Formats: sequence, structure tokens, C-alpha cells
Amino acid sequence: MSARSIPIVAAMFLAAMTSYIAGMWTTHKSWWPWEKLSDVQTAWRSWRATGYFLPADTYARRKPEVPDEVHTVHDAAAVAPGLWVINRYDPPTAGYVFELLDESGAVMNAFPIDYSRINPDGMASEFAHIATVLPDGSVLVVWDDAPGMARLDACGDPIWSKTDRIYHHSLERGVDGYWTWATDNWYGGEDQDMIRFDPMTGEIVESINIIDDVTEKTPENRLKLTIPEGYRYNRESQPGEQKDIFHPNDLEELLPEMAAAFPGFEAGDLLVSLRNIQAVAVIGRRTGEVKWIAYGPWRDQHDPDFQADGTISIFSNNTDRSRSQIIAVDPRTGASRDLFAGTDVSFDSFIMGKHEHLPNGNWMITSTIQGRVIEATPDGRIVREYNNILNEGYNALVLYSEHLEPGYLTEVPKCAK
Repeated sequence: MSARSIPIVAAMFLAAMTSYIAGMWTTHKSWWPWEKLSDVQTAWRSWRATGYFLPADTYARRKPEVPDEVHTVHDAAAVAPGLWVINRYDPPTAGYVFELLDESGAVMNAFPIDYSRINPDGMASEFAHIATVLPDGSVLVVWDDAPGMARLDACGDPIWSKTDRIYHHSLERGVDGYWTWATDNWYGGEDQDMIRFDPMTGEIVESINIIDDVTEKTPENRLKLTIPEGYRYNRESQPGEQKDIFHPNDLEELLPEMAAAFPGFEAGDLLVSLRNIQAVAVIGRRTGEVKWIAYGPWRDQHDPDFQADGTISIFSNNTDRSRSQIIAVDPRTGASRDLFAGTDVSFDSFIMGKHEHLPNGNWMITSTIQGRVIEATPDGRIVREYNNILNEGYNALVLYSEHLEPGYLTEVPKCAK
């Protein structure tokens, strides 16, 4: 190599190293152009699989044993009477849809959950996580990724709406109002409030802050919630700025009719799920005391529910383990069990998911990522199911489902438009 060519080679080497390091850093940070390249790859994969350009994790391959039909009744005599509520992703419109189904699977009412109707500057297709029905047929909705909570009429138009904060993950009925999580910045921020609101008006009537009213209330609470002494909270954090230490994703009040089954708690206490510390806890609503907490055997869990037999049931997502579970734990003894071990009930949702114990003893399970809802008997027979069919091989997401008992609705919602 001549002396004259050494600077040229050195410059080329430096340029190559700079490009390599820049590429590695943009990949690590998910910055442009890596972010755009990743988006293109995601869109191309979805097009090849489904014929649609879809966001990541909005569709999944349907398993061979799953019916290729939207609604299937396997044993009509064993089905819990009542209606089904479905909140699903709709690939043709790239939006979210609310549906009310009768026992035959016929759609009684449906409308798009259109975020732009409550926020004209927002996207119509904003991620709508929970859509739960009130007795008058109106629907409460929260959007996890954008500021908003609303009560929608039978056409999907807002009766009232709030866009002041992020309301997320949970809408659960209490004695006097509904409960949800709220935060100013993003659903993984540290400064989280457990709020109770009037479903008819949206008025917030109670707020309990996870930092001030619970974690920092006592050294014992701080220890139980895995926060070391002297930890400096960042109440203004934005997505990507720091780790999501708690990720609260459910909130439920212990109702008076079930309180006798839980002698260690009292009516009004709050059951919470903190996914990122694998914790399910009961918090004293009057005192802020962490009365009970456990960190497994569930993993990445959602939707803990008080049950009439004195157990707490939990949707264990089991991320990276290829199979989710419904686990019941006895808070008095710590004993736990997989409710469907040894049966043919198999489902897998590495994020999200929900379950509900039905009046006849059956279980309604929403496997969100698989785009599937099943009703199973206690001994593990699937008697009814819903699949959000995308094409001959894939389902699209089902974000949420619930069962409405006969007589729950005072009137069947119908859009007059």
C-alpha cells in the first residue's frame, strides 16, 4: 500500500465504522431510519400472511383444532344463558369494533369505537382496550395509548367523554361507581391513580394515588411493592424515558356480597395487578395498607378477580411459554392451582387477556392475541367459542369480552341512524 493511499483507506474505514455504529445505535434506540425499516418489514409480513397491512401483534395463526367459523356452539345445553360483548380489531377498517351477540352468535348491535368522535385531533383507529356495557345499553370505553374515557351510545357517539388523562386497562363495577387506572403521561408512568367515577356522568368521585397513598404510606408497603428506601420517583416520565416499574393493569373492588369469603379483607378493599413485578395485591381502601401480596406462580398476569369460594383467580399470560393459564390462589394459605390442568382447554396470549366466572359455573376466557373467546365448563369442556376470523388461516385480536346475564339490559341497544 502506497503512502498516498493510506489516508483514503483510513477515511473509508472511518466512514464504514461510523455507519456501523450509527446503524447499531439507531437499532438500539428504534430511531429513524431503523424504525421505518422495521415498520416496512412488519407491514410486508402481515401482507404476505393476511392480505392486509397490519400493525404487529394484531393477528395470529389459528390453531388446527380451532373452528374456521366466527361463532360455534359445541354444547347448547351447557352454555350459560345470556349475551356476549365483543371488542375486536377489524382489519378491513384498521379500527376497533364493538359487537353485542345473542346466544346464537347473531350480532344484535355493532359500531366502530372511533376515538376521533371524542377527540377530533385523534386517530379514529386508536387502540381501544376495554368496552364494557351498562344496563341501559351504553358502553364505557378506555383507550390505553391516548388520553380518553367515554360513555358511548348505541351508535358509538359520546354521551360524555374525558380527554384530560390516560385512563387504562381496567373498567370494573364497584358498589357506587366504576374503577379504572389513570395517569397524566402514559400508562406505564409511575404516578398512577386508582379512580372511582360515576358511569352516567364521568365525574370522578374518589382517587387513590399509588405513590402517596399506598407505596410511601409505610416502610412495609414500600418493601412489599419492591421500592427501596430513598427511591426517587419520576412523576413526569414519558414513554421510553425509563422503565415501566409497576405496569398496573387491573383494579377491582371487593363487593359486600363476597366479603364474607375473604376474612382477611373487608368490603371495599381493592384488588390490583402490577404486571412488571409479577404481583397481585389487596390494598385497604381506607388505610392504604398492602394487606396481602403474592408474586406468582403466575407470570405477566392480567385480570385478577375475587371469587365466591374465597380464592382469587388470575389470567397468567406466561409470556414466552406458549401457553397461558387461569390460576386460582387462596390468599389465606397461599395454595394455588391451574384450573384447567389436564384438560383440553388450551389458550395463549402473551399480553392482555381476560377471564370471567359465569353464573352457571362455566368460565369465559378471552385469549386476546389468538383472537379467540371460549366458554369452558369447570371440567374443561369447551361449549361455545368466538373467533375473530381474518382469513382462512388467521384470526385478528379480540381485546375484550364479557357475558351479560338475561335481564341485565333494561333495553337492547339499537342505533337509530
